[in-house]
Amino acid sequence: MSTRNIGAVAGREFRSFFDQATAYILLVVFLATNFFFYFRTVFVTAEATLRPMFELLPWLLLFFVPAVCMRALAEERSRGTLELVLAQPVSALEFLLGKFFGIMGFMAVALVGTTGAAIALRFGGAPHFGVMFAQYLGAILLTGALVAIGLWASSLTKNQITAFIAAITVIFVLMAITLGVVLIGLPPVLAAAATRLGLLTHFGAITRGVLDLRDIIYFVSVTVAFLALAYSMIERDRLSLKGRAWRTLRI
Repeated sequence: MSTRNIGAVAGREFRSFFDQATAYILLVVFLATNFFFYFRTVFVTAEATLRPMFELLPWLLLFFVPAVCMRALAEERSRGTLELVLAQPVSALEFLLGKFFGIMGFMAVALVGTTGAAIALRFGGAPHFGVMFAQYLGAILLTGALVAIGLWASSLTKNQITAFIAAITVIFVLMAITLGVVLIGLPPVLAAAATRLGLLTHFGAITRGVLDLRDIIYFVSVTVAFLALAYSMIERDRLSLKGRAWRTLRI
């Protein structure tokens, strides 16, 4: 696996976001919504903390990440360029990782934009920078998991809207299974399992600035699992579905 190939694909993907107005519109809407709800909450509670912003973040990313990821692979399929790219000396894994890191670069720009709240908080109070660091690190882990889900959804189809809906559905299910209205109707065993599998359960401690190894492992596992699923979908177009290599890949 060549880091040069991954870097080339990532750079191409990252630059493509700023070649069109859609990316700027998404950033403005994301940051404006984030700041509006955050500062409204802070003015009411009068607490020098970023916790309200990070509690809202998963729900903003529920729509923002699928919108960013929906074109990543679906557009390549619809244009017929995916086959051309894979015919070059770039492996499917390098191509996928390049897409992932390119999108993560764009998401990093969005998260850096939210530091405006932290700067404002610094002038209006005395926030704990160790807690802020843990919160932003957790936000990156959450974003990586959601981007992997978005890439998987984009690998399923040529239609960007279908990819958008599929990504939102999966992310919403992973978030909703931890809500009280859902858990109250489940048997205790299923409720406990749903709690451990839900995104919000593992991100809840991070919003308070607590980084637990179990939460880190969870987000890394979700990221790797959905990237593996996306990889298998890309390889499906290249391999014979009756061949031994495809059967091995599915296992």
